[in-house]
Amino acid sequence: MNFLEQILYALSGTMEMPSGYGTFHLVSLAVVLLLTAAMCWFFRNASQQTEKRMLMIAWAVLVLMETYRQLLYAVHFDNPVYWDYDWNAFPFQFCSSPLFLFPLAALPKSERVRDVFRMFFATFSLFAGLAVMFYPEGAFSSFIGISIQTMVHHGTMVMFGVFLGGRLLREGKMKLPLFGKAAAVFAGLVLIALLMNLAAPLVTDKVFNMFYIGPYFPCQLVILNAIYPNVPHPVFLLIYTLGFIFASFLVFGGQLLLRPSWYKVLRAKHQS
Repeated sequence: MNFLEQILYALSGTMEMPSGYGTFHLVSLAVVLLLTAAMCWFFRNASQQTEKRMLMIAWAVLVLMETYRQLLYAVHFDNPVYWDYDWNAFPFQFCSSPLFLFPLAALPKSERVRDVFRMFFATFSLFAGLAVMFYPEGAFSSFIGISIQTMVHHGTMVMFGVFLGGRLLREGKMKLPLFGKAAAVFAGLVLIALLMNLAAPLVTDKVFNMFYIGPYFPCQLVILNAIYPNVPHPVFLLIYTLGFIFASFLVFGGQLLLRPSWYKVLRAKHQS
């Protein structure tokens, strides 16, 4: 084995695959909820510059851990060691969005541009993160590092989704037109994923199903996996897109309704 393979081998420890609401999952869930509350409290008055730094630090951590995940899924420690990339692990799923969109919520000089992606993370990304954190079916691995990585990744989506949602509310920007622009970002990602799925047979004959919307492989997402085989593919795409927009709109509406009451309770406790 070369030096890289030796490092990956050292980081390829295994365990019994965690189960939903088992010890590993419950501890991870508790840590994420506590860190989310702490982040929202201690950084509630943070400057925009501090928020940008937080996003870029989180992005760097997620990219580093995703790189580890990609390498570990590509190397096979047989005798001899060989490399064979798992195209189904390609990082362009709905939950992969922080890997390429966190910088767009932090780096552009235009506040309007950044706000669109901040709204995306406060609604669409938050919904996706919560869905995995509370229903982790298929998210865990027998690799210890990858199970940790998936909890860190989706937990970060929850933390920043809640945090950015609160920031947008206090800035008076949690409004329907901005949500509409975030929905357009999501629709654009769906279109890119569809085009990638259509082009994938030119590159590989292995499973490649970004956003789980491709026409060549069945959708694996709960509820949608029952719809996929029973409707024409264009109808499925419409149901998929509108369904996620609706679910994210509920997250948007929930923050509008619930968050102001949380602020009143916290303000009252702070003043007492």
